[in-house]
Amino acid sequence: MKVCDLLRILNKTEVNGMKNLKVYLLLFLFAILVSISGLGCADTPDVDTPEVVDEVVEKVIKIGYTAPFTGAAAEFGINGWRGIEIALDEINEEGIVINGEKHVIEIIRYDDLCVPSDGVAAVNKMIFEDEVVAFLGSHCSSVCMAIAELADQYEIPGLTIECAAEGVTKPGHEYYFRMLPDMGLVAPLTAKEIFDLLEIKTISFLGVNDDYGKSWVEGHEEAFAELGVETLSKDYFERGSTDYTILLSKIKGLNPDMVGYVGVTPEGGMIIQQARELGLIPEIKFFGAAEFSTYEMLELIGAEALEGTYALSLTTFPPDFTQKIRDRYNAPLHYASIFGYDALYVVADAIERAQSLDPPTIRDYLKEGTYDTLAGFTEFRDFDGYTNQGVYSPYIVEWVDGEMKFY
Repeated sequence: MKVCDLLRILNKTEVNGMKNLKVYLLLFLFAILVSISGLGCADTPDVDTPEVVDEVVEKVIKIGYTAPFTGAAAEFGINGWRGIEIALDEINEEGIVINGEKHVIEIIRYDDLCVPSDGVAAVNKMIFEDEVVAFLGSHCSSVCMAIAELADQYEIPGLTIECAAEGVTKPGHEYYFRMLPDMGLVAPLTAKEIFDLLEIKTISFLGVNDDYGKSWVEGHEEAFAELGVETLSKDYFERGSTDYTILLSKIKGLNPDMVGYVGVTPEGGMIIQQARELGLIPEIKFFGAAEFSTYEMLELIGAEALEGTYALSLTTFPPDFTQKIRDRYNAPLHYASIFGYDALYVVADAIERAQSLDPPTIRDYLKEGTYDTLAGFTEFRDFDGYTNQGVYSPYIVEWVDGEMKFY
């Protein structure tokens, strides 16, 4: 650095504190001595010094996310977040341009533990403290039905990731949306597919004791009854249970053609393992909810235990996205990651088309859009008492040699 440059810097330097003053004076004296020695700035051309440029602050769009990140239903929040996080990075790489200005999305997320009161507290906080323009969540039907009312009350659009109980969108709420078909829409389709595939005449049900479990069991019981299938038993267990031998022994004594079961992935894994230990499988067919059509289930209990069991699936598993999850998280793809990924893209698309951060305006564009998603959802509709409901056909899968065979 030349002396003239040093002098210019000293001239622009603000001095704060005695220690800084001493350093300043020493540098100043050094510069004068060097200047006297003939090495000064007299004939030195002016040199531009770097200008201090204010950091460009990106405009932020705040979107909330409430989900169970801990507790018995944590698999849904953890995997939903993985999909949202991947979508977030992709969207923010290009940004959302609103009225010529680039915006990026920030996700404000809270753990609702799959408990309605916690979900309500989370949504209230993100609306009043974080000032989100929309929110995603939850994954648990009981929570979704509680927070849907807040969406209408405060006119903030909300989009559930996967809640399946009919009451979420029937009769529904003006500001709350669901991409996935509920059990009232899914059950008649899956029951007919299973009935044709396995030619069953009797069935027993085993489900988690919450709104989702009851909705799944009751929806399928009604759908199978219309096909002439008799229900021999219907039992529920508490979320987080680990011992199903009493319920399975009861079912074994009834000897139905098939067992329909619903719960989280770890619960399903234990049900399958204990059913094999008691000799129910393969004599009795097992048909599970969507939680059992995930590669997380495969890693949990292995291909041999799953062999020959069936499950409902609301999505295929795209190889490219499967690899993204594996590369980033070293984990198998869970369907909640697909639904989380789709959900953020749907809301981002509505915001960009709206060219506004006004929540009621975003709600209108959310309702009017046509979407291209991994799961197959394309639009929200009002029909047969439903409001803001997505519709598309589910799949039946069979586990064969560690892979899912789609029907």
